[in-house]
Amino acid sequence: MIVESGNSLQETKRRNRILIKNKIFRMEHALRNEIARELGLTLPTITNSINEMIREGLVITEPLSQESRNKNSGRRPLAVAFRREAAYAIGIELGPYYSRVILVNLRGEAVESVTNPKASESYGKMMSELENLVEHFLHRIDRDQLIGIGIGVPGFVDTDRGRIRYTFREDWNGKTLGEDLGRRFSVPVSVDNNTRLRATGYEMLLREERPGMFAYFFVSRGIACPILMNDLVLSGDSAGAGELGQTVLLSSDHEGQKRTVTTDQLASESALFELCRREMAEGRLAALRKRLDAGEELTMRLILELQMGGDQEIDALIDSCIHGQALAMANVVNLLNPNAVVVDAYMMTWKTNRERLVAYAREHFFGMNEKDVEIRFREYDSYDGALGAALGCIQKNFLNI
Repeated sequence: MIVESGNSLQETKRRNRILIKNKIFRMEHALRNEIARELGLTLPTITNSINEMIREGLVITEPLSQESRNKNSGRRPLAVAFRREAAYAIGIELGPYYSRVILVNLRGEAVESVTNPKASESYGKMMSELENLVEHFLHRIDRDQLIGIGIGVPGFVDTDRGRIRYTFREDWNGKTLGEDLGRRFSVPVSVDNNTRLRATGYEMLLREERPGMFAYFFVSRGIACPILMNDLVLSGDSAGAGELGQTVLLSSDHEGQKRTVTTDQLASESALFELCRREMAEGRLAALRKRLDAGEELTMRLILELQMGGDQEIDALIDSCIHGQALAMANVVNLLNPNAVVVDAYMMTWKTNRERLVAYAREHFFGMNEKDVEIRFREYDSYDGALGAALGCIQKNFLNI
């Protein structure tokens, strides 16, 4: 609660407005009295701030749907919402397999999206690719409607400067991507870890009760697990993703040689690809070899298709990866005791794999965690990373100012 008194009335109004904007964005039906109740502010304070945003062309009023009105007795209430075309953000995910770009309006809705092949390993060429993609979307809107560009990259990021500290594309390391692209288009450009942005985007679009603390369990080329508490991603200055894939699941010393095995080496998509290559080299996985010989690429889509088609060899390899994921998830749950774990993974688009992960993980949850910690599965969408980058941009450059 913010008390409407003190040394600076203007600062109090500004801070109240930030809270109100965030509530409007996150509520399915933003009613003035409910915003007042949830924030602990007076109804006149809410009304004055909203009326000001209506005059600015940022907010409109809308009648509730018939279903929603049935839940409310008395006079027909009007909800408030951001005007869709008032502003836009561009979100970009420079992922390990593809580059995806999305244009998002002020309600967090996708207007248009584009997929490109994975970005060039050369920083200069990648910048040229980004400029072309941004120009494509700028033709859809007036430039003064663009509140910023959000970019998600794997690895460690200096978010203050938009500098890539470390990623697997070596030529990008040390480059100030945010400043470089910002100079080109004269708009704010924010850069962050792509998984952190996925988690932020997930939280911003929740229309149900939010967990006070949740772990965002993301499986891709590697495995990451940022933690969100009270709408904020927990992170140090390095702005990594919670590199769960680098945690050690096995350490042994055999005949004088020390060996450690990380979660990424056991349970990531990269680990699964390596298992498939090893099995094929030893004469197994005939169905997969046939598809690759016919010109297809080794992808999660192909592997999952074979598993769902009844390939028992593929199924066994995926099952071993899910076991590793379950162990890593249990370590997070037993250490931090979050309210929920949100799983974001392409291989979990098949219900059987979801059921296995839940069963294997709960075997290793300690004490009350087995009953208390909810495991949620995010419906997979290839644009979630780009969407999270755009939503993070809206959060930073509109909702929180």
